[in-house]
Amino acid sequence: MNKILSPACLSMLISAFLIVLPVQAELDLSLPDYNLPDIGDASIGSISYAKERMIGLKVLREIRADAPVIEDSEISAWIRSLGNRLSARASGSSNPYYFLVVKDDRVNAFATLGGVIVVNTGLILQTESEDELAAVLAHEIAHISQRHIARMVENSKRNMLGTGVAILAGLLASSKNAEAGQAIITGAVAMQAHNDLTFSRAAESEADRVGLRILASAGFNPAAMPIFLKKLEAEFSGARGVANEYLRSHPLTVKRVSDARSTAAKYGRFNPKKKSLTYQYLREKIRVLSRATGKHGQVPQNISATLRRYAKASALLQRGNLNAVLTIMGTKSANKSEALLIANALLQQRKYQAVVQLLKPLVRLYAGENALIIPLANAYLGLGKAAQAWQLINHVVLSEQSSLTFFEVRQRVAQQIGLIGAAYRSVAERNLRIGEYQHAITQALQAMKAAHISAAELKAAQYLLRKAKIAEKNHSLGQ
Repeated sequence: MNKILSPACLSMLISAFLIVLPVQAELDLSLPDYNLPDIGDASIGSISYAKERMIGLKVLREIRADAPVIEDSEISAWIRSLGNRLSARASGSSNPYYFLVVKDDRVNAFATLGGVIVVNTGLILQTESEDELAAVLAHEIAHISQRHIARMVENSKRNMLGTGVAILAGLLASSKNAEAGQAIITGAVAMQAHNDLTFSRAAESEADRVGLRILASAGFNPAAMPIFLKKLEAEFSGARGVANEYLRSHPLTVKRVSDARSTAAKYGRFNPKKKSLTYQYLREKIRVLSRATGKHGQVPQNISATLRRYAKASALLQRGNLNAVLTIMGTKSANKSEALLIANALLQQRKYQAVVQLLKPLVRLYAGENALIIPLANAYLGLGKAAQAWQLINHVVLSEQSSLTFFEVRQRVAQQIGLIGAAYRSVAERNLRIGEYQHAITQALQAMKAAHISAAELKAAQYLLRKAKIAEKNHSLGQ
C-alpha cells in the first residue's frame, strides 16, 4: 500500500535536509578515489577565517566539557607538540589548531570546522610508530588547511535547499499520484547522498596528497601513511559483517592505498631515526588510562624491558598499589615519563620532599611544562611551602589548552597565600575553557572585587572578563 507523507513528517524531513551537515571529516578508508579532480581553491568559501576561529574555540570548549577527553598534562602536551610540528608545515590560514585525545576504544580521528582535531585512544593504540600517528594527524590537518569542511558546509547549504524544494514538489505530486511523488522524493534524497559522497571522495584524496607533503616536510616517514592505511584495510576487511560488506562495495580502497604508496615514494628514501621514546612511553600510559580492552589492552611483545616495566608500574599505580610501583621503578629517574610516574606514587604516600628532589632538576630542564609543575607544586603545598609553589606556578604562560588540573592547583595555591583575586581568576580561567561563560564572568567579577588585589592581577581579571563576555555573547547568538 502506498503511503503519502503526513504534513508533520514532511516538515521534519524538510527541516532535516535544511540543517547544515555535521562539521567533521572522519578518517574514512572507504572513500579512496585518489585520482578524482582537484576540488578547488582552498580559499573559496563564504565562512571567513575569523568565523572559523570563533567556531573552533566554541567546539574545543564544548568537547572538553562534554567528551571523555584525557586531560593528563603529559599526554596533552605531547599530542599538541606533535600536531603543532605538523601544522607548522601546512599552508593557508594562520588560525590555530587544537589537538585532543578522547578516551574511546574505536579506531578513529576527525577534524572539525575551526581547527579542532580529535584522536581516539583506540587509534593511537592501533599505531606502531609515531610516524603512523603523525600520518593520521597530517591527513586531518590537510582537511582543515584545504578548507574541506568549510566548503562541505557551503556545498550542503546549496544542495540541501534544492533537495528541500524537490521534496516539496514530491509532496504536491503525491496529492495526485502517490507513486510519482514518492519517486521524486526518493530521487532527490539519492542525488543529495551521491553529491556528498563524491565530494567526500575528492576531499579524502586531496587530504592524502597534502597530508603526505606535510608529513615529509615535518621530517616524518611518508611511507607511514600507506602502511597505516594498509593495516586498517587488513584489520577491517575480514569477516566483520557490515564492515566487510561495505569494504567489498568500495574496491577502490585498494587503489587509495596504492596511490598513497606511490606518492610517498616520490619523496625519496627516508632515513629512519630511532623510535620516539616519548611516543612509546605515552602509548603505554594511554593504554592504562583508557582502560583499553581486547587487542588494545595488550602490551606489545616487541617493546623493550624498560618500557614493559613502565607499563606494568603504570597499571599498578592505577590500582593504587603504590609500594609495588616504587619497588619496580625506584625513587629516581632522569626520564620525564618515569619521573612523573614515580612522583605520583610518592605524592600519594605523602613523601613530598622526595618529589621535590626528583622533579626540581626536570622542571629546570623542561621549563613551563604543566605535567611537571603540577606535582611539584602539590609537593610544596604538602610541605607547607605555598609561597614556593606560587612562585613556580605563577610564571606559567597560559594558553587555551592549558590543563584544567593546572587551574585547580593554581587556585589552591593562591588561596593558601591569601591571593583571593588570583584564586577567583583561576576558577574563571578554568570555566572559560569548558564553555561555562556565566560562571567565568561571575568569578572574574569576584576577582576584581578582591581585597588587596595587585594592579597586574586586576588587569588580568578585567581582560578575562572581556573575553568571557564576548564568548557568552557569541554563544547566545548561536555563533
